[in-house]
Amino acid sequence: MSSGTSQRTWVTIPRPQPAARIRLVCLPHAGAGASAFFPWGAALQPAGIEVRSVQYPGRENRLAEACIDDAGAMVKALADAWPEISGGGRCALYGHSMGSLLGFELAEELAKRGGPNQPVHLFLSGHNPPHVASRLPLLHTLPDGEFLPAVAKHYGNLPAELIADRELAALISPILRADFKLVDEYHWQGTGPTATPLTILGGTNDPWTTETELAEWSRHTRGKFQARMFPGDHFFHQQNRAAVLALVQQEIAAL
Repeated sequence: MSSGTSQRTWVTIPRPQPAARIRLVCLPHAGAGASAFFPWGAALQPAGIEVRSVQYPGRENRLAEACIDDAGAMVKALADAWPEISGGGRCALYGHSMGSLLGFELAEELAKRGGPNQPVHLFLSGHNPPHVASRLPLLHTLPDGEFLPAVAKHYGNLPAELIADRELAALISPILRADFKLVDEYHWQGTGPTATPLTILGGTNDPWTTETELAEWSRHTRGKFQARMFPGDHFFHQQNRAAVLALVQQEIAAL
């Protein structure tokens, strides 16, 4: 297929590279689907990095499926589907915001299960470490008339036209509500640090994280650790995509 979309459900590959040196599995933020990382495929292709973007149930080409609103259930489903998601080759993992939380837990779950093809590097962005108290607003319990306006107010990434359109609002609300419930009700189990190298990324103007808090991720790895800040808000990885991808490419080249 010219779009590079996998015929399997859990992953979309914007630029397939059968001979890729390494694969980068990407986990989107709340409300987003696999298309959030489509531009990364072309950008990283020259470096021999194949982007494999995870498609959560309930959105885009999985719209007919029920959303998963529990972190434990989502991580188990991702781990069960890992052979498909990773493609069976050497891979690194990138997650943003909710995807960061899921990526961290997925790596731990895969380590518990053992076996080949463990992620060789974790890139986690836009989310505080699990032992740091969250400053995210509790939104998923708001009534329908207040929910989307509150998301737009706090995150600034929902156009007014979408909120005003009843059909679009009815389409996106269940996805966002499920994802925010997943994040709001997540409880860290306090497992030990991973041996996997960890790169943390944050936005200098992100209202939900700080550089000091992000540095606390160092407690969660015995491997190489670094934290890097980029200009921008919670969606700095989109606003400064070139700089973020340059760091990802640099770290992967050193593996």
